[in-house]
Amino acid sequence: MRFASTAAMYTLKQLEAFYWSSELGSFSASSRKLHTTQSAVAKRVGELEAFAGAPLFERRAKKLIMTPQGRKLFELAREMLDLNSRIVQNMADPASFEGVLRLGVTELVGMTWLARLISQISLRYPRVQLMPEIDGGITLYERLEQDELDLAIMPGPFWGYQYDCCHLGAVTNVWMASPALDIDFSASLTPQDLAPYPVISQPTNSALSHLYDAWFAEQGLPVKRVLTCNSLGMMAQLTMLGLGISYLPGAYFAPLVERGALCQLNVQPDLPTINYYAVHKKNLVNPVVSRVIDIAREECAFEVAGAFLPHVPPAARLPEA
Repeated sequence: MRFASTAAMYTLKQLEAFYWSSELGSFSASSRKLHTTQSAVAKRVGELEAFAGAPLFERRAKKLIMTPQGRKLFELAREMLDLNSRIVQNMADPASFEGVLRLGVTELVGMTWLARLISQISLRYPRVQLMPEIDGGITLYERLEQDELDLAIMPGPFWGYQYDCCHLGAVTNVWMASPALDIDFSASLTPQDLAPYPVISQPTNSALSHLYDAWFAEQGLPVKRVLTCNSLGMMAQLTMLGLGISYLPGAYFAPLVERGALCQLNVQPDLPTINYYAVHKKNLVNPVVSRVIDIAREECAFEVAGAFLPHVPPAARLPEA
């Protein structure tokens, strides 16, 4: 004998709307996460409530509160969405694989290998919509916390246990200065030898500044910031003009050192290597993310000379031979 329910069946879209409304606390936040309208989310949740035969939320002024029936459904909805994500990842034809991914990266990623990442995603998964943004690492982390990004590629680690991360690569930064500064570039220097010189650095929303400030404190180096700038190219130009020293990715700016526009300082100990990670929340239910991380691991390459180097001011050019 076969039994069948006369109730309308639920859909994945309804479960998705309920899950993210529960997780984020409102229909409006859920609609932004799902790239749909608030009314569409409310309608899907209402249909799911009709299926369940009871309210899933107490609709308060500022926040949705799950009812006992809602709490009962929440873990089941998470399991169902996780299962659907695994089915999509393992069985879906790449040509039909679709979704939206809000990706945040730091400027160095944008200058080096972001374009290749976007190209490969477009080639392999033409129906995936990638929404890339470039910002400081601390700001990217804050936007992950606020569910404004699905995935961030940034230096670290400095995030909590509620995040999953995948190591992608590492960057070696070196101290740079203008050849016009009164520095013995052949000498072996200590961090304390740099104390008299103003430092051109990234602003406080940079993960690099966050990580290096702790190291500077350990080395007893009182960093005297004269300028902060959220553009590595502008930092290099200000350094070439002799307005201060800076720490820059050695591989990317190597051509400027070779041309004599910048000089690399021999400072011991070396600056700590900066590791880059792909970071997302553990509760993220998005099958696109793992595919993008796989491609990011293939394409990550910081050890290349920059294609978008700043203009060399005339005063910094080497004399003609």
